[in-house]
Amino acid sequence: MDFKKNIILPSRKIIAQDSKVKKLYFLPWVLSIIFLTMMLVYQSVYTYVVVAGRKNEAFQLILRFFEKDYFIEVVIASIIFLLLYIFLTPIFEWGLIKYISKRDKQWEKANISSSDVLGVWLFKFLPVFEYDQMFSKFRFLSILNFYLFTIRLVWTEYIQATTYVYLVVLLFSMIINIFFSYSKFEIVLWNKKVFSSIGSSATITILNLKTTVKLYFLIFILNFRVIFNFLILLLFPFLIAFAIWFISSQIFLWITIVILAILFTALIAIISYLSAVLEVFTTSLWYFAWKHWKEKLKEIDE
Repeated sequence: MDFKKNIILPSRKIIAQDSKVKKLYFLPWVLSIIFLTMMLVYQSVYTYVVVAGRKNEAFQLILRFFEKDYFIEVVIASIIFLLLYIFLTPIFEWGLIKYISKRDKQWEKANISSSDVLGVWLFKFLPVFEYDQMFSKFRFLSILNFYLFTIRLVWTEYIQATTYVYLVVLLFSMIINIFFSYSKFEIVLWNKKVFSSIGSSATITILNLKTTVKLYFLIFILNFRVIFNFLILLLFPFLIAFAIWFISSQIFLWITIVILAILFTALIAIISYLSAVLEVFTTSLWYFAWKHWKEKLKEIDE
């Protein structure tokens, strides 16, 4: 298979000539970036608290937060945000795959309308939701999150052994992700159940192992750019904490916080859009690889 002609160029065409899908995929990435940034902040702050031996101070701070008048509002807002993140993500994942397939089939015809885009976004998400809940633990960021959580619970002398265990888990997750790469396309475009889609994906991968591994590591490298963006976002909460700690003047403190908040919001918007573009591109790469090898598999069956 011509990797560039059959996979790279059609995916670039989606990105270059279809701005509608990039704009509509902006929302889930705003939610994802805020959620992942909060997780990174939590892990970093809690790890610092444990390592620096400031558990008592942190506990007192949490107790004071419980006594605040806005505690209930914060809890309700957090629950609403978490539900939006959990349920909207599979809807948009399903819709993106369906839209790329429809865009590919109707490329030479009239442009797909906004109502068509919204229609495929909201049509069905339960199978993808089920798949995500079953295998989301094998994503790189999930493993990193569990690793940071684990090293806070083990003794210092066991950190090295724990690291080796998680490296094995990471390797195992990479193998799973490679063999299950096409599962969502089987679910969305062929209406298969989760385990049936996994079997089909593994079959396609075995017949196309070299290209699938090549594509997986290409996307893995691209996603590292997103992780780098998250680390940049992580600086802002610490800058605000630094300002609260060191700036004694109330006026200058509020000015500093407002400026940092504006910059933080603008950076979230920029990174969300770029991440949406990257997500559309990587999903397109997997789609065209799946489409090519699905046709080959049909020929083999015949």
